[in-house]
Formats: sequence, C-alpha cells, structure tokens
Amino acid sequence: MLHFNLIAIAAGVASGLLQGALALPAVGGLLLAYIAPLPLFLAGLGLGVRGAVIAVLVAGGLSMMFGGPGFAATQAVFYGLPVIVISRQALLSRTDGRGQVHWYPPGRILLWLAGMAVAGLVFGLAGLSLFGDGLMAYLNAVMAPFAEQFSDAEQREVLVALVDYLPAFFAVSWILGLIFNGVLAQGLLVRFGYNIAPSPELADIRLPMAWIGTLLAALLLASMTGLLGVFGKTLAAIAIVPYFVLGLGVVHGFFRPWKGRLAMLILFYGLLFLWPLPILVAGLGLLNAVLRLARGDNLSNTGGAGDSGGSADKEE
Repeated sequence: MLHFNLIAIAAGVASGLLQGALALPAVGGLLLAYIAPLPLFLAGLGLGVRGAVIAVLVAGGLSMMFGGPGFAATQAVFYGLPVIVISRQALLSRTDGRGQVHWYPPGRILLWLAGMAVAGLVFGLAGLSLFGDGLMAYLNAVMAPFAEQFSDAEQREVLVALVDYLPAFFAVSWILGLIFNGVLAQGLLVRFGYNIAPSPELADIRLPMAWIGTLLAALLLASMTGLLGVFGKTLAAIAIVPYFVLGLGVVHGFFRPWKGRLAMLILFYGLLFLWPLPILVAGLGLLNAVLRLARGDNLSNTGGAGDSGGSADKEE
C-alpha cells in the first residue's frame, strides 16, 4: 500500500511541477505544461483509478502553490477530472462465457473525450453569459491586442475573422493533447510491463452512426453567423476529431506490411499538420466509418466492455 501511494504521489508531484512551467516566460514552459497530464495518465493507467485520484489531488495542491486556487481549479477541471474519467473507462472490462476478456472499446473513449469537450463548451457559454458579456465579447477582447499589432487594415480584418475559430482551436488542442499524453503513457507502461489494460489498436476504433448525424448537425450550425455559428464551428471541430484518429488508424494499417513502416510513419507525422493533410486524414476516417457501418460493422458488435465492467487497481 505504501509503495502504491508513493508512486501516485510522485506522479502528482511531477504533474504539478509541469503545470507550474506555465509561469516560465519561454516557449519551453508551454511545451512542458503540455505534457503535464502524462504523469497523471501513468498513475491512472498503471495503478488504477485510485492512483489517478491521488496524483490529481497532489498535482492540485502544487498548482495552488504556483498559481492560487483559480489556477488549481482550472487544472483540475481541464486535466485532472478528464484523466480520472478516461483512466476509469479504459480499465473497464468484462469476461464472456468463454473466458475471453473484452476491454472498453477505444471508440467510446474518444466519444467520452468529445462529450467532455462539448460539456466544457456549453458550460463556458453559460458562464460567460451569466457572469460576463458573453462569448463573442470575450473572444473579441482576447483577439483585440493581437489585431492592434498589425498596421494593415486587411490583415487586422483577417485576424478578427479568426475569432470565430478560437473555441474550436482550443477544444481540438485539448482533445488531441489528452490523446497524445494518454497514448504516450500507455506506451511507456507497456514498454516496462506496468500496464493494466492492453493497448488498443487504432484499426479497432468503431464509431456509431449517430456521431455522423452529430457532425452533420454541427456543420449546419457552422454555416450560421454569430454565436450559433461559433457554437457550430466548435462542435464540428470536436466531432471530426474521432474521425481524424480513425483516419490515423487507416494510415497505420496501410503502412503495416511495409518494410520501411517506421520511416514512413515518421515522415507522415512530420507532415501531418501541413494543410490540408489533417482534413484529408479526417475524411479518410469518415469514409472508413461509413463503409464499416454499411457492412454492419458498428460499435455494438465490437464485444467491448460496458459500464458494468470492472477495473483493477495495482497495490504493490
């Protein structure tokens, strides 16, 4: 028990110190803060949910020392709570009548992340409307200092036009950051033999037909102006991320039989965020999902664990 708690506390200390890197003036501080969820995922996926909770509480205490209660609460809501939820879901499993263990489907974990992002968007809209001048006023205030740095009127107009896409940018960055840290943590745990659940394959991701409907509804809202348009653009960006990840699975499957697979994947990821490759990858994932649904290969027949499954905690 003592060994278990010490490891969880160490993970929390590491995460708290990384979160505190936001106070550093250099860009390196931002990069260090970006991997702050990594130790929390190491605790959650390697020790279980209780390990994640201990790590999050310790990280929150350090964050309070660095930036006060507001900063600590923000870190807990945006990173601590999601890590606990995702770790809990990832460790759910059930055993069928033949003794085979089925782990929680990775597609549903993506939907949990997307759902939390949508919930954050809704709460943000409500909070800014109740306690401020609304989302649009807040976004314009954030962008105004940057727009003033440009002397050319046309450049300022372009920058102001990007205001509508700021929530979408932050939502996608948040989801991808958690995915990156979760995948990296699981990879490290597998490498050293401390993982509880096996690593899911990208090719095993299944998404329900209803999620395509969510994406289409979001795109319809995105075509509108004002607050509804911003909400639609953000919702569409959130809804497309699971298809982007599914598209990555298609790419991995394509390169799997190649002898130079590793080199090709390194080259691919090096070019991944050059426009319009991300959209092409997401489109590939969407096409793959539609073809699977047309074959009847959907989320319901993956044999994954439901919420009634159990998760194990390591107490060494």
